[in-house]
Amino acid sequence: MKKNISINLQGIIFHVEDDGYEVLSRYLQEVKAHFASYQGHEEIVADIEGRIAELFAARISPAKQVITLADVQEMTAKMGRVSDFNTSPDEDEEEPAYAGTGQQSAGFGRPASGRTPPPAGGFATHDADGQPRRLYRDLAHRKIAGVCAGLAQYFMVNPLVVRLVFLAALLLPNLFINVGHWGFGDWRGHFGLGQVAFWSYVVLWIALPKRYDAPEPIDTLSNSGPLAGRKFYRDTDAGKVGGVSAGLAAYFNVDVTLIRVLFLATTLVGGTGFVVYIILWIVVPEARTVSEKMQMRGDAVTLSGIDSNLRSNATDGPAGPNRPVGTFFENAAREARPALGFVGGALRVVVGASLLLLAGFLLIWLALSFGVILGLLPHDTMDLGEPGTKYLLLHDVPTWGIVSAFLALGVPSLALLLLGLRLLLRRSVLNQTGSLLLLGLWLAGLAGTAAATAQYARNYQTHASYTTTQELDYIPSPGLVLDARDHSEYLRQVRLRLAPADSNAAVRVEQEFSARGRSQSAARLTAQNSISYNYSQQDSTLTFDRGIELKENMPFRNQQLTLTLHLPLGKVYTLTPAFLELLDDDDFTDRHRPDTDEPYRARLTRQGRFTCLGCSSSSDASSNDEGDDENSDGDEVVKFDVNGNRMRVRVNTDGDQPRVSVETDAASFNTEPGHYGSERKTLSDPGEFSEIEAGGALHVVVRAGNEYKVEAAGRPADLRELRLRRDGNRVILGQSSGDFDLFSLGSHSSHEILVTVTLPRLRELILNGACQADVSGFTQSEDLHLEARGASAVRLAAEVPTLTLELRGASRADLTGHAQRLDLEGHGASQVEALGLSANQVKANLHEASQASVRATETLDVDLSSGSQMKYAGDPRIEQNLSSGSSLEQVRD
Repeated sequence: MKKNISINLQGIIFHVEDDGYEVLSRYLQEVKAHFASYQGHEEIVADIEGRIAELFAARISPAKQVITLADVQEMTAKMGRVSDFNTSPDEDEEEPAYAGTGQQSAGFGRPASGRTPPPAGGFATHDADGQPRRLYRDLAHRKIAGVCAGLAQYFMVNPLVVRLVFLAALLLPNLFINVGHWGFGDWRGHFGLGQVAFWSYVVLWIALPKRYDAPEPIDTLSNSGPLAGRKFYRDTDAGKVGGVSAGLAAYFNVDVTLIRVLFLATTLVGGTGFVVYIILWIVVPEARTVSEKMQMRGDAVTLSGIDSNLRSNATDGPAGPNRPVGTFFENAAREARPALGFVGGALRVVVGASLLLLAGFLLIWLALSFGVILGLLPHDTMDLGEPGTKYLLLHDVPTWGIVSAFLALGVPSLALLLLGLRLLLRRSVLNQTGSLLLLGLWLAGLAGTAAATAQYARNYQTHASYTTTQELDYIPSPGLVLDARDHSEYLRQVRLRLAPADSNAAVRVEQEFSARGRSQSAARLTAQNSISYNYSQQDSTLTFDRGIELKENMPFRNQQLTLTLHLPLGKVYTLTPAFLELLDDDDFTDRHRPDTDEPYRARLTRQGRFTCLGCSSSSDASSNDEGDDENSDGDEVVKFDVNGNRMRVRVNTDGDQPRVSVETDAASFNTEPGHYGSERKTLSDPGEFSEIEAGGALHVVVRAGNEYKVEAAGRPADLRELRLRRDGNRVILGQSSGDFDLFSLGSHSSHEILVTVTLPRLRELILNGACQADVSGFTQSEDLHLEARGASAVRLAAEVPTLTLELRGASRADLTGHAQRLDLEGHGASQVEALGLSANQVKANLHEASQASVRATETLDVDLSSGSQMKYAGDPRIEQNLSSGSSLEQVRD
């Protein structure tokens, strides 16, 4: 058992055995006595003590905490003694206090087990103790994670070199050559040097084991070679600016001029040298003490070396200032420090006060909001936004989810408040326990919010709708008044659509209630039972609620109502200002909703748009043709008529390539038989049929009914040319069922013929040769196939599971109603207007400048080519294949 004495060497506490302490004390007294006559001897002795502290620190490990006599003797052997270079007789007769110091030592800085230096010429594969060399993270000398220090230990280089390599690779990725394409297949990427360095560091951080008792990095350098024992410092004595070049020259033992020329050349070519120089100036320390300057040049830090260095400097004389540029910048930075300190203090106060105000406002807002949501405060205390948001927060979110959200938002706000106080007070206002408590509350809030969100999101997985249709009392008067009323706070405004009906028909109201739910059946049931909406009829006035409400105790599931008004043609409609607010610009022929406080008188066109009555002639003229004659945009428009069906070919010459589009009027004709003539022709004994094929200049009206009936109206001469026949399950109308020929138009009658077909269910309709059809009233469980060719046009209002539509040769289809699935195919400048048809799934193939507008709720699969255009409404999942100038665009509801 030995007595230990604690000593302080340059701020580091060491425990030294008593016999070692005696030797060390006499050694330091000898050093102080020798250097007492030197100028600045106190700094010299402090520098030597610092070197001794470094050597002692290398001997300390978790398994060894005490400096022994052997450690002191090895230190004296490495540092040398004054008697080694001072031949004074008095010192030769010194007490043999250092007996044994001349014996062979294992070398200071290594364990006392007798390790030998690694062999010269390349890196050693084993440590000095014979163990295989291993890669590890040197946590004893780490700056971040010990990766660079561990690599330096393994490759026996200065850790600063490894750190500078990593730093340069990270900060200068654009100034180095990229590694290039790396990987294969979908994983092929383009990596830069900075990315490689970063991820290499991360991988080594994770993969390498830790080591806490690694020796000093300087002692792992090879004892041979040009860099043996060197450390990298900035040499400000020989430097011109910051001493970086002089330090590099001393470290690599090369001419300093070569280093300066290299920095200058790389600065002029790309600027790399300047950036590297600034980084080294900031990162590399300055060689201030004698021992640091000796280590920079590779000189052994011994007493004799220090003495020789001091004598050499004294002989050469003190060096004058030889780096004016660096001195100027350093002095400027030193002088600017007070001003920067003032600016920093002012900025600290401003930032702290701003954070304090912001966090206080956020906390007050959160407290009031969640107080209202939890029912602790009246609902009118704060405006919670849209009505749907109120229903969501007040009726459908669990209380624990609301509390979790409050913690997730409130804790960061409180942290901002505490940060502002810390900046203002310049001290922490929360201890570690409080910080951990806030962190735990925040993590709990995040977890609870995520769980509540996941639970609530399942209520919106699928979408479904429920449709009802009601026919109102027939109004014989020539005019109708359409009005809207505001009621109590509603959930959401209705979507209003217009659809033309026969002139002698009653007003029909079609309501499509939609909602979301966990399944199709749950969503449909919610849509059917949760929405409250009313409208009324009083004489010739129809009044509609402006929005929908949720029934009592019903959950919010993004409920919506689409209201389709089937209004008879030929009547004068008076639209009140309240009703006008339910309409969009597209509901008017001039594409502009009137902004007026007076009732608006209008007629309904066959395109389902209101046209103004009593407006100026210019407006009226433009509305009569719905903008068809407009070519103010510079497009060339060619119009022609095919058997009463107007078509327009528009050529847009803007851009690099001309664009051609063909527009066809919607099916629009008078459905009164008396308009066509007094003669009638019927199909005797039609039997049962579900398919219709029509060709030629026919106007076909197809209506749902309980009987099978085919009747034609027209001039006697025209009806004699008409053939009505049944072929199996199909009724054929016209002279032939062949395809329409644009060059044989003269062979058809110039007078129109109306054919009215009544049947219970319709499975297929084929139109050829500029035929027009108006189909409505079918709500069936069977699919419907519709085919139109040769500039034909059809207007369809139906509810079917699957609607298949095939258009060719500049044909057009206008669709309203509902379908689970819509499959459409368009060729040859065909046109489909199906925004009024709500379909869950839509698949479209458009080619040769065809156009389509659809509404999809779930999926939309499109294949467009040859300049075709498609517009869609809704928020479906989209799969698209566009080529040859085609386009897909979402439109506003």
